[in-house]
Amino acid sequence: MLIRLTHIFLRYMKTIALFFGGLSNEAEVSIMSAQNIVKHFDYRRYNLVLIYWHNSDRRFYLIDNINNIVTRQSKRIAVENFSSLFDVALLMTHGRYGEDGVLQAILQGQGVRYCGCGVLSSALCMDKVALKAMLSGQGIKQVRHEFIDLDGLKNKELEYRLGDIRKKLKLPFYIKPANSGSSVGITKVEDYADITKAIRVARCHDNKILFEEGLINPIELEIGIIGNNQLLVSRPGQLRLVKDFYDYNDKYKKGEAQTIVPAKISTKHIKQAQAMAIKAYRLAGCRGFARVDFFLSNNRLYLNEINTLPGFTDISMFPLVMMDQGMSYRQLINRIISLA
Repeated sequence: MLIRLTHIFLRYMKTIALFFGGLSNEAEVSIMSAQNIVKHFDYRRYNLVLIYWHNSDRRFYLIDNINNIVTRQSKRIAVENFSSLFDVALLMTHGRYGEDGVLQAILQGQGVRYCGCGVLSSALCMDKVALKAMLSGQGIKQVRHEFIDLDGLKNKELEYRLGDIRKKLKLPFYIKPANSGSSVGITKVEDYADITKAIRVARCHDNKILFEEGLINPIELEIGIIGNNQLLVSRPGQLRLVKDFYDYNDKYKKGEAQTIVPAKISTKHIKQAQAMAIKAYRLAGCRGFARVDFFLSNNRLYLNEINTLPGFTDISMFPLVMMDQGMSYRQLINRIISLA
């Protein structure tokens, strides 16, 4: 009798599809995030299926083992079959196509519920230039910045635009692709002679290039938000900088990024950052969950970006600041799923 009841219970448990991998330059981080989700997943509450988005053939595959990703023809899934395989999609597909509204639109088109921000807010927050323009119009303080869209730009036009940027921004400044994350493609420029090389690095990831003026000894802060209408807002976490800039290898290969939770800043700045984070979250139309990043320099707060699919790796800030709110990792995942 007990076995029969167990089978009935399992049959009516919701099935969650964990999407990972993807087509972006952050696929490796995506896999690390997914491995942590699998480790902390609430199997008593939900069934879990693993769906790997293959970078090479751009197809979706059912995977048996998150630590040994093997794609088989027989396990390939058509988008049209998503709704028959699972109830809710939990996305850990960081970066372009998985975080910028493309995958969200695919799921929405199939009538499938998914965790996190919708199509428009995902696209807006992924494009750093578009987000900064929107936030600037709403009076949210940001570092001084400029951008160049290299699409169809002639050499003379580029030279003119770079000359204009040199007049407007002080060295050092950072050159980064507008649509990328995990510090991929970013270069710190301290000499004008290095601009061309930095643009070339950023252009490998996007044709739209962002220029951001550097700050003096900035403190990097990150705030987690969970919710649709009612929001749970964390205290800021702090990235401790041993050097002035962390790239992708420093963060994920060498493990040099250090976190302090909660951040060692004043109560005044904590409340100010939380208020700015809520305002930006609402303005961008975010839902479910997101991470809002700031710089604190010379007693001033600058909003940097909104990350709509923050990392869930062992060193990722979002789970750490939410656990500082009293949540376990498992409770955090369950809360995100419940908001889909």
